[in-house]
Amino acid sequence: MRKYLLSTSAIAGVSLMSSLALADVSLGGYVEFQYNSTDSDIAANDGTATGSDAEVSFTFTNKTDTGLDITYNSQLDTDGGTIDQHSLTIAGGFGKLVMGIADGAEDAYAMNPGAVTQEESNATTLTNTASTTRIGSSTGAAQDGDSSKVSYHMPAMGGLTAGISTATTLAGGADMTSMGAKYAMEAAGAAVTLGYSSATKEGASKDTDSSSLGMSVVTNGFTIMIAQSSFEATGEDYTTDSVGIGYTLANGVALGAFTVKSQDDIDVSEEYTATHYEMAYTIASGLTAVLTVSDFEYENGTSSDSGTVDENGTITSFNIKASF
Repeated sequence: MRKYLLSTSAIAGVSLMSSLALADVSLGGYVEFQYNSTDSDIAANDGTATGSDAEVSFTFTNKTDTGLDITYNSQLDTDGGTIDQHSLTIAGGFGKLVMGIADGAEDAYAMNPGAVTQEESNATTLTNTASTTRIGSSTGAAQDGDSSKVSYHMPAMGGLTAGISTATTLAGGADMTSMGAKYAMEAAGAAVTLGYSSATKEGASKDTDSSSLGMSVVTNGFTIMIAQSSFEATGEDYTTDSVGIGYTLANGVALGAFTVKSQDDIDVSEEYTATHYEMAYTIASGLTAVLTVSDFEYENGTSSDSGTVDENGTITSFNIKASF
């Protein structure tokens, strides 16, 4: 009996190894070192600091006999020692189904002009409360974070792509649905993309709603993106306008600029503005140096959010990024 069990286990092990051999496995990641210098009118925020960010990504792909593409991806935040995202994707003629802890439809289809630059503005890294960060960073997907959800993305129809996501909780009352769409076309030799996304999260007294509408134009080495987004929740009603522009020189130097203005219609005169300038140089394949300067100003206005105070200043950053 013992020999039979061992033989059976051996056969099962060989079978498992054979099935695993059919999968393609890829390993990637990045590491980034950053040096920041902050000049703020709040003394506690002045000074210099260093930091790092790193991630390792594992991807397993396989194709079934019926033609379905199956992918499992896991992303490890090596700084925090946690799994950022892990999801299973099944794709075929019907479109794509994504299940797990991953970004959803709001993030996939939001137009975020900050993405024109390689490093988003550090000016949102203030010591004020989360309200300040939200008012400065709601240029794209305001609610779509790394939470367990199911997403469906339809197959492309010409230049149209679209998707929907849903996330539910056991207790209820905090379920979230997001959706979005993009349409890509060519006009006068330029690549033009229109995008819209929205998300609604149920709340006990008021739902949290966010949306983003924008357009990008790519022509002759230039990338221009504009967007307007909104965020509504209990005591919050932000509208954000943003513009980003990027250009790559013949020598590989990439120049970029990004400006954002966000204002709360409930807390009168609460306003956040930031302008971000960037120059990136590819030292070698997979190795990039990025210099950024971010000017920002936050006005508290009539906001009653605890800890929010007026602040303005400049953050200068130097980044070394390596991707694998």
